[in-house]
Amino acid sequence: MLKISFLGDISLNDNYIGLYKKGVRPFTEVSPFLNSADYVAGNFECMAAGDSGENMLKQPRLTTTVETLNYVNQIPLNIAFLAQNHAYDHLEDGFKKTTDFLNSNKIMYCGAGFSPSSAGKPLILTKNEVTVAILNYVSSDTNPNIPDNAGISVNMFEFEKCREDIIQLRQQVNHIVLSLHWGGRVEGGHYPDWDQPKLARKLIDAGADLIIGHHSHTFQPFEIYKGKYIFYSLGNFCFSDYWFNGELNVMPKRRMISTVVEISFHTNKYTVQTRHFLNNGIKLIPYDAYHKKVKLRKHVFKLLKSNKSAWFIYYFHKQAVLPLLLFFGRTDLSFSVKMQRLIKYIGKKLKPRPGV
Repeated sequence: MLKISFLGDISLNDNYIGLYKKGVRPFTEVSPFLNSADYVAGNFECMAAGDSGENMLKQPRLTTTVETLNYVNQIPLNIAFLAQNHAYDHLEDGFKKTTDFLNSNKIMYCGAGFSPSSAGKPLILTKNEVTVAILNYVSSDTNPNIPDNAGISVNMFEFEKCREDIIQLRQQVNHIVLSLHWGGRVEGGHYPDWDQPKLARKLIDAGADLIIGHHSHTFQPFEIYKGKYIFYSLGNFCFSDYWFNGELNVMPKRRMISTVVEISFHTNKYTVQTRHFLNNGIKLIPYDAYHKKVKLRKHVFKLLKSNKSAWFIYYFHKQAVLPLLLFFGRTDLSFSVKMQRLIKYIGKKLKPRPGV
């Protein structure tokens, strides 16, 4: 048997920098659930700051320090997925500082590198005659915004390319896992995009055995297709409020809930266990009561993926209504500040865009 625990988005930004300096240990209650795994893998969302500036094409950008990256050893993380939309936030220097840290701490990574071949290289794990291959991709709708002349490459998702990668590996390994940074249109939503279930099924039909999704920063319902699990998004494992362009972006509760997925791989099958955690701003604590909401959302998801009209109602609520509800629910802003920002936001939306 080979056991892997999969985590959601890992971003050791802003508040984590201060917590690390104070010696706070945020992962003491989740680490015991990971210690039995042979590997702990997570989406590594935040690069360390470099000395050469930032990718101004990308908004927002996330920042941490090399020192704060030491938190991953407390998790403890063994595998970092780097095919994500913040890989180039701090240009080549930030990427190098981050990957140098991973290398020096014997943390494997995949999905991005200093060449296309290194970015697309699968990670292959073997134990007790069980072999698992992991392929890591990021979809364009998450807006990586990496310029063509960048000195790094991320493994961009294209269905035919992914299908060919699966075919090449199929006879070499027992299981193929796809780690997908996808669903950019529904970031912050509780349900995947309309086309994601159809795409996920095509990937399973192509030979994938398990799909682990990221990017929405929320936990989204999972499903089983032909005996294979599809996790659309595991939510944020750790992600701080962040400052960008002088404004504080606050993580609502839906973005502070994470799911750890433990997969026990055998030669011709695998078993799955899940555990939910709540980030209270300082520590991750078990949140077993969340299972009830997960069960309810599975029923809603069943309706949404089969009824496009119902899905559009959800999408409109997510795009137009939910941002206002979350914004006016903030307790760190006065009413007058909220109104000022709302007027500014509406003004941006109404302003004509060049070429449109």
